[in-house]
Amino acid sequence: MPDAGNHAELNLAWAICLFEGLRAGGLREVVISPGSRSTPLALAAFRHPHLHAKVVLDERAAAFMALGMARASGRPVALVATSGTAVTEWLPAVTEADLSRVPLLLLSADRPPELRQCGANQTIDQAGLFGSRTRFAMDLPLPDQGLLPAVSGFAARAMCAARWPLPGPAHLNCPFREPLVPAANGVFPSRSSPRVSRPCLLPDPDHLRQIAEGINGRPGLILCGPEQGAPLPAKEIAALAASLNVPILADPLSNLRCGPHERGNLIALYDACLRRPAFRAALRPEWVLRFGGPPVSKHLEQFLAGLPETRHIQTDPAGRWADPLHLTDELILGDPALVAEGLGVLAEPVETGWLVLWKAREEEVRAILERHSPAEARIVRELTRRLPAGSLLFSGNSLPIRQLDWFLEGRDQPLRILCNRGASGIDGNVATLLGMASVAEGQVVGLLGDLTLTHDLGALTESVGIRALILVLGNGGGAIFDHLPQSALAEQERLFLTPRPLDLEAVAKAFGLGYRATEPVGLPAALETMLPRPGLGLLHIRLNRELSLSEHRALWAELAK
Repeated sequence: MPDAGNHAELNLAWAICLFEGLRAGGLREVVISPGSRSTPLALAAFRHPHLHAKVVLDERAAAFMALGMARASGRPVALVATSGTAVTEWLPAVTEADLSRVPLLLLSADRPPELRQCGANQTIDQAGLFGSRTRFAMDLPLPDQGLLPAVSGFAARAMCAARWPLPGPAHLNCPFREPLVPAANGVFPSRSSPRVSRPCLLPDPDHLRQIAEGINGRPGLILCGPEQGAPLPAKEIAALAASLNVPILADPLSNLRCGPHERGNLIALYDACLRRPAFRAALRPEWVLRFGGPPVSKHLEQFLAGLPETRHIQTDPAGRWADPLHLTDELILGDPALVAEGLGVLAEPVETGWLVLWKAREEEVRAILERHSPAEARIVRELTRRLPAGSLLFSGNSLPIRQLDWFLEGRDQPLRILCNRGASGIDGNVATLLGMASVAEGQVVGLLGDLTLTHDLGALTESVGIRALILVLGNGGGAIFDHLPQSALAEQERLFLTPRPLDLEAVAKAFGLGYRATEPVGLPAALETMLPRPGLGLLHIRLNRELSLSEHRALWAELAK
């Protein structure tokens, strides 16, 4: 064991080897929150010539920003924090990363073993802190000169587990003895650490052949839910649907509603279509083939729940069963693009009348929407029409993602829509958006409710140097509960709507943001002004909650006839 005077240099060398192992596995970005015990990790990341380190004061915001960066870029992102409760602030984002299949590397600094379980300051039990939410967790040994080559291997193992077969968080708990501040800058090795390749999982051809024999020539549905960790193969799924001559019911988070791929079989307004009981009753698909996660639409979920005799087939590249209805009869393990291509080669179409039924109903729905168009429908239409090709739209949970589901018809230009739909929380949404905007190449826009913004106001301190626009739907807060059974309770407003009289113009001024307020009718002009502006902007859309609720009820009643 080196003497105490060498601990600081050894700590830094250890941290450098750790980051070398992560870099070899694809790490490029590190989000650091300030702290003393994490000094070796922070210095190694910040001084590394091939890593980009960003400092975020609050650990909770840092974790959600890292989540946003990893989701938007498709690359793993590392987090660094000091010991104690700082690490626990990561939990909400780690939970979302687990359920959304986002690779995060969690590097928590810790006290040495002799300071644990003895009442030492700023010390909690951090080993295994995130439980089943991680793909890999290890309480590293104290830095040791003889183990320097091994620590890169520990990091490579963590990175491998975070990326494949089921992407998600990996946790390395890193104890350090004092002193923590080295005299030298540290030496970054020129030799590369172990590199790990990821396979492309081939589906079983015999299983595909057996499935094709059961679905060919029979009425069925292709259901595309939210993307999970990687974009769904829009071109291949569209080609499969065309070969089978069946509808694609595409969730907005599947990102099949927008783009240059063939959308002739796409049914975007299926939630509205299924609100007519007679239409639901007349449809008895013999099979449902699912790509992606569980859909947002409650009406689609209820429709599927009423099909216990239907053959339900799910495809997943990692083997996680996303089946809250417990209806899956078969799981195809394989890359989604290869599954779609393999089934497409074997496909035989059903009679055209099946697809015509769905298309005719969707045309009826479009006509009804022209007559009964709530303000939120017009907002979705104008926003998605005016965003440049290749833009990224981040949706808040509660009402915004449902409004996109209800009203987004699609467009030819690509538009990627993301949402923290793994755990469906409203926490950390602003920080997630800022993380996405920090790495995305095109326009980034958020569509958030006013309570969601209020929940994460602290993240706005990290907006310096970030260009994005946040549309805030000002409906008095908690308006989702107008559409839920809680709306009948006398305590609805105080317990569920929870309005907060927040002056958004004052908020924008306090954080140095651009600001504009408008009624829904003024949205086109407001977007024309705000979208090209540099920096972060708040576009406050003032909504009349009672009028909006009345418009929605009239629409739902008309659709149910």
